[in-house]
Amino acid sequence: MNQVAYTNKNGSIYLITLVTVAAIVSMVLIGVQLRMATNSQSAIIEQMSEGNTGVLDATEYALQKITDDESWATTAQSGKVFADYALGDSSYSSSVVDAATGLTPTADTTIYRVQVASDHSTVHSAAQIDLLCDKVDYLAVLAAFGATHYWALNETFGTTTAIEQIDSSCDGTYLDPNVTGAGTNTEGGIVPVFAGATDQVQFKRCSDFGSDSQGTVSLWMKLTGTHNTTNYGIFGMLVKKDGKPAINLSVSSTTLIAYIDQWEVFNFANFAKSTSGVITVGQWHHIALSWGPKGLTIYVDGAKVANKSSNTMGIWSFGGSRTPDFNIGSAYTVMDGSQPPAGFEGSIGHFAVLADQLSDSQIIDLAAIKPDLRSTAIVEDSWVRVFE
Repeated sequence: MNQVAYTNKNGSIYLITLVTVAAIVSMVLIGVQLRMATNSQSAIIEQMSEGNTGVLDATEYALQKITDDESWATTAQSGKVFADYALGDSSYSSSVVDAATGLTPTADTTIYRVQVASDHSTVHSAAQIDLLCDKVDYLAVLAAFGATHYWALNETFGTTTAIEQIDSSCDGTYLDPNVTGAGTNTEGGIVPVFAGATDQVQFKRCSDFGSDSQGTVSLWMKLTGTHNTTNYGIFGMLVKKDGKPAINLSVSSTTLIAYIDQWEVFNFANFAKSTSGVITVGQWHHIALSWGPKGLTIYVDGAKVANKSSNTMGIWSFGGSRTPDFNIGSAYTVMDGSQPPAGFEGSIGHFAVLADQLSDSQIIDLAAIKPDLRSTAIVEDSWVRVFE
């Protein structure tokens, strides 16, 4: 299937130009007809002219709305691009369906059929256009960075299983299915919404996560908790034998705090801590935590915000009777004598474990890719106009 011109916030000029060119051609033809018409004919043609201009304006407006809408995949499921409105003597409406089925779009729709209509006096004019929307293949992106585990955490509401898309033996469990699919991110992707210390996603130890000398965790996160004295746990895992912290990441007073230790002990020197203000409450951030030869390092939106170069330890879960719980949406308050649970308030998505300690430049590249972003293109030869 042919297509033209990808669109985004910086590329919508092409779409507007396409519609504007169509308008100029149509108006020239109508102008010729007006010069040759009788008085009765010219009145009808003038109404057609108004209707033609209106539907082109409405199409331009619809394309701009879609271009600017980062949550288009969700908006489209309403069946409309914009709400009906009246302007002067004209009224305008819009609709959108799945081009393949003719039904209301779903989260899986890739080609949208958009129709806009203009009613002016006795003339009804409409335009139809197909748009191809491609979503980033984020699993392929992560594979290129050496991902060994990936939980998208985009399950629908009420689902109990968190699917691991690389190793199915590492599927997790939502302890409270009500958090599943309860929110969306800025691109319209489905995310869980955590609210406390008992609603996390929980995993038993995966065969190759818990004995890593180096690695990187990549995730997207939005904190909604506003209590400055609360430690919000993002993810964490305890060592198997005695329940000491193996790896932990939390946020407190907009400060990110990471900990890693492989010897079943508490050591204050093993923390990596950012300055305050690296996290904005209510805003989505890409977070990366790496460990290995370069030390324990935290990144926010591609920027390095903390590094404990002296802590080059990996993750090691020792033998014993205790089964470690690896949690997303909950972690621990790491202290000398105890590690009480610390719940999260907000959303976490696209959680991945990568085999290597990524470089600074690799983290920048990874952080720049939004997992649920869609690119939009007009399907070639799909533009249709109708006058009634």
